[in-house]
Amino acid sequence: MPLKYRYEEFTWPEIRDAVARQPVAVIPVGTIEQHGPHLPLITDVLTATEMARRAVERIPDEAILLPSVFYAFNEHHLDFPGTIAIDGTTFTNYVTDIGRSLAHHGFRKILLVNGHGSNVPFLDVAARNITNRTDSICAMVPWWNLVPKTLLKDLRESDFPGGMAHGCELETSVLLYLRPDLVQMDKAAQDINFQKSEFIYWDLEAGSPVFFQEWFSRYSKTGTVGDPTKATTEKGRRFVEAVLERMIALIRDFRAREIRPRVDHHRGRP
Repeated sequence: MPLKYRYEEFTWPEIRDAVARQPVAVIPVGTIEQHGPHLPLITDVLTATEMARRAVERIPDEAILLPSVFYAFNEHHLDFPGTIAIDGTTFTNYVTDIGRSLAHHGFRKILLVNGHGSNVPFLDVAARNITNRTDSICAMVPWWNLVPKTLLKDLRESDFPGGMAHGCELETSVLLYLRPDLVQMDKAAQDINFQKSEFIYWDLEAGSPVFFQEWFSRYSKTGTVGDPTKATTEKGRRFVEAVLERMIALIRDFRAREIRPRVDHHRGRP
């Protein structure tokens, strides 16, 4: 009988027993928002969840998959119908509480797999909170950071910067591979209309040196930033398989990481 790997399918005695082998608790985090007229609102949740699920499914003795976090900080997308926005502090505290609960039950390694660009600062803080306030350690990775740069350069056809940013060549290719039934390629259109700047731009391959985010509708007419017309199923397959390989390596590396004791260097304290 194959090992369970979905957290919610365990009974409480089974979770207690599973903790003994110290698997990495993997939490996919996305958001619900527009991704152009050709991709579904669930794009960020779907990509993070499927990347994490497929990785954990291959190593169920080394990791456990938590239910996905669907809602997150994306107030700047509210000009587009469908967006569900959560206050940044609420979102950070919510994810922190999930991690603190896992730590309470004995999980010592927690990995947040992110699918939404604007989650990054909030999930970074949540991961730090979990690490600082519990005996466990928590890390966060946006899945696109696991795409090898050499593969991006080999497969990319869209312009840099901007061609791979939101509902773009990269995300659309991944959706064409994972859930082609949700992609409407006849409605895909290039939309790279943000103001050109050496310091501020949007691209998943490499972010701009300056952190800045304004109302999305100020620089996108379609809810897309990028060129989804360059997307293909084959690109999506290669991107996904590369991410899975790297994610499995990351899980194993993080699981093996030593949690060293703290040392308080104040005088007179034990």
